[in-house]
Amino acid sequence: MLLVLAGTKDGRDLAGILAAEGFRVLASAATAYGGELLQEVPGIAVHVGRLDAEGLNRLMEAYDIKGIVDATHPFAVEISRLAREAAASRRIPCLCWERPPASLCKENSQLLHRAADWEGAVRCLAALRAKRLFLAVGVRPLAFFVNHPALRGRHFLVRVLPLPEAVAACRRLGLRPEQICALQGPVTQELNRALLEHFRAEALVTKESGPAGGTGEKVAAALSLGIPVVLVDRPRVESAAPKASTVEEVLRWAAEVEGRRDYDKL
Repeated sequence: MLLVLAGTKDGRDLAGILAAEGFRVLASAATAYGGELLQEVPGIAVHVGRLDAEGLNRLMEAYDIKGIVDATHPFAVEISRLAREAAASRRIPCLCWERPPASLCKENSQLLHRAADWEGAVRCLAALRAKRLFLAVGVRPLAFFVNHPALRGRHFLVRVLPLPEAVAACRRLGLRPEQICALQGPVTQELNRALLEHFRAEALVTKESGPAGGTGEKVAAALSLGIPVVLVDRPRVESAAPKASTVEEVLRWAAEVEGRRDYDKL
């Protein structure tokens, strides 16, 4: 059986394709919402819950996992590290799925600022001196921005998933309901533009999550309004694990793991 770490749409799609091609698949998601989405994928087993090193190893042993496909979010570096280490300890292969990069708008490109990490994003924001900051970075980094001394006195506007735990995390940070946009993405450039206008954003911070994360549409919407964008690049991970960026590459890898020869033509 193959384990697909599938907390993203990419992961769900890959799990479904592998199952449709006759591979036995266990797909894992960290959250209940992710688990609900995986339950809609036919032909796969589903595990729901956050995994530490011990839990991951128990799961692999229980299901006799022969290989891991890491299709987690590009910024989910911890679970990716655990997957590589668990695979190495059990001497099984681990394949890292790579999302393609976002296609970025050329209009007003002088307003686009790249940051290597969250601290770099804060430095960019501090230099911009914008007061109303629209954070489209997910829940986890919000506390870093909201509590950062370099951003004291700024007004934060945040976009998160429409989940009770996400909104609750925002409220614990002191954000009021009118500062929170709870919306499932990706959405069109037009809707992104309308949101930035509605919240009177003066700067946008977002992650380079590729087309699946709607990065291009967010950036284009902001630049079309003359709003500066701070784009946080994906974490750089040094790893010898093989990578795949096409379905064909994943199928070839899976066939090799399972000893099948019907994908030699791909």
